[in-house]
Amino acid sequence: MGDPVFIHPAEARRQFRELADSDFGNEQLARGALLIALEDYRQLDVDAYLQRLEDIAERVQRHSVQGEPPIFRLGHLHAELFDRDGYRGDEANYYDPRNAYLNEVIDRKVGIPIALSIVFLHVAQRVGLNAAGVGLPGHYIVKVRFELNEVYVDPFNSGSTMTMNEIDEMLVSLSGGKVRLAPEHLRAWSARQTLIRVLANLESMWNRAGDAKKARAAAERIEILQP
Repeated sequence: MGDPVFIHPAEARRQFRELADSDFGNEQLARGALLIALEDYRQLDVDAYLQRLEDIAERVQRHSVQGEPPIFRLGHLHAELFDRDGYRGDEANYYDPRNAYLNEVIDRKVGIPIALSIVFLHVAQRVGLNAAGVGLPGHYIVKVRFELNEVYVDPFNSGSTMTMNEIDEMLVSLSGGKVRLAPEHLRAWSARQTLIRVLANLESMWNRAGDAKKARAAAERIEILQP
């Protein structure tokens, strides 16, 4: 192991801007989330964290049998991510900013819904599942599309699957009865929309924690992402 490499925040911002200026998709989502973290974690090795997600994907592939239905692959992904590694939502300290930084989520195996969904999405894509993020009002889940149906997965709740009725009940509960599930709530989000929401969460968390400088840095990067 060599000495740790320190990345200057200005260089982290440059790399983030470079990604934002490109036409990036879900395959770059985890990298984008790690570039957000890089500005605050100056020794973060982005490629090393991506490799840790690749390792999970390789484990899923090892359990998969050629020709088996894709839904089986979702089962293997669930087993590796939630049963074996124990990824879960941080209900006790939801607003801890560490829950929104992807490196911390990979290290600690806990996070907020959107960060856990980014882990799930990256691995799902690597194992050939047709998965997309879904930004609900007040929550974030993943939909996995199969030939004849869609499955909604909630990475915050240990990867449990949700029916339409359950999603509706959750939205009613989260909104105090103000929001009912509508078709537009279930549309797939772009990687850009997802990273904007990651940064909006960080801005809110840092404001709540009384760190105006870090909140402002998050807001500046939202502007960079707005096309």
